[in-house]
Amino acid sequence: MHSLVQLVQGLKDLVWLPIEQYRRDGRIVRGLQRGAASFGTSTAMAALELTNRLVQTIQAAAETAYDMVSPGPTTHSLMRTKHISQHRLAHQPVDLREGVAKAYDVVKEGFTDTAHLIYETAAREHEQRGMTGAVGGVLRQIPPAVVKPLIVATEATSNVLGGMRNQIQPDARQEESQKWRLGDQ
Repeated sequence: MHSLVQLVQGLKDLVWLPIEQYRRDGRIVRGLQRGAASFGTSTAMAALELTNRLVQTIQAAAETAYDMVSPGPTTHSLMRTKHISQHRLAHQPVDLREGVAKAYDVVKEGFTDTAHLIYETAAREHEQRGMTGAVGGVLRQIPPAVVKPLIVATEATSNVLGGMRNQIQPDARQEESQKWRLGDQ
């Protein structure tokens, strides 16, 4: 809803700022420039926020699918996942550069974790049941390994979009950080 309000605010500024500027000092061109700039910023912010919400919804659906097809997480991995997701929500990227860097880290970490999990499962099952166990263990890890890249891609996309948003409007990052900081206390 906030994104739609921003869009309407931008449209209002596109019309109202030139009128206001003309009334003030008769410079309609300056008012048109200010109105267009406000409209552009508001539209970009609304589009980024709506896109980010869509990406986060896809990520939530992918995480649910991952939980459904996973053979069963350990308590350690559940604690680690919860800690990481809260940490990432509290620490949004400052700008586009940092958003891309965080996206790269997320992709690298996601693929490394997936490969490590498949390797660990194969090694553990091979020790317990031999070659047949190793093959079965790897086969059980295929469905989550197929869904994991979608989760990683959506999280990386969310980092890039967050960086773009925070570069356009730095105050949004501070508000977001304060919101999540208040939740910890």
